[in-house]
Amino acid sequence: MEKLGDRAALPFLEKKSLMANIPSTVRSRAAEVYVSLATAEECAAFLPEILKVGNQTVWTAGWRSGVLPACLRKIDDAIAQGEISDKTLNLLVEKLLAHTQSLSVPRLADGDMIDRFLIRHCAGYATSRQRLAMWTEYLDELGNEAWENDLRKKFTPNKEFLEALPPKQRIDLRKRFPDLPPLPDEVSAGDGGRMKAMIASVVGFAALAACAAAVWLVFRRRRSHGAG
Repeated sequence: MEKLGDRAALPFLEKKSLMANIPSTVRSRAAEVYVSLATAEECAAFLPEILKVGNQTVWTAGWRSGVLPACLRKIDDAIAQGEISDKTLNLLVEKLLAHTQSLSVPRLADGDMIDRFLIRHCAGYATSRQRLAMWTEYLDELGNEAWENDLRKKFTPNKEFLEALPPKQRIDLRKRFPDLPPLPDEVSAGDGGRMKAMIASVVGFAALAACAAAVWLVFRRRRSHGAG
């Protein structure tokens, strides 16, 4: 199909690319052929969909290691030629940002490539709170294997650069993309706040119960004295 250049095969290839229950090698090859035949606009719609598939572990997410760069290159070339609309690019940027912020997917498989794309095409991303969150999670995913230590050494400067920025200089991209999820530090703070509220509620209830018991005891004693 790739050699024939038959675009009629695109729906079939897209379906195979998004099937989670087929071997990853088949899925990956179908996606690669899809990208080779599709337009950049079609790739921009296709890319967020393949990012949803096969994310159980870093290794399963690696099925798209050849697809993602090919897709991004085609989109990059089209942007340089002015062949992608602003609407399409903004929608793609928003979906890629959401992908980097999702705690349910591993970032090791595609974090660096998406990070570089967003630096090129998303104003403010390079110094954003969302980028710091992404690199923090990325580095937290690393273990102690030699290759993981190499990645840690390579990408830790990204996190250190962002951490060194004054907090006011870290842009919150939710002002432009309000549907992005809360940042991890906000979730943690929220959990802490809920826990404090729960503790305060329990303490308050206990104090109220103790007060009621004291009142009841005083009332009982008065009744006893009156009866005497």
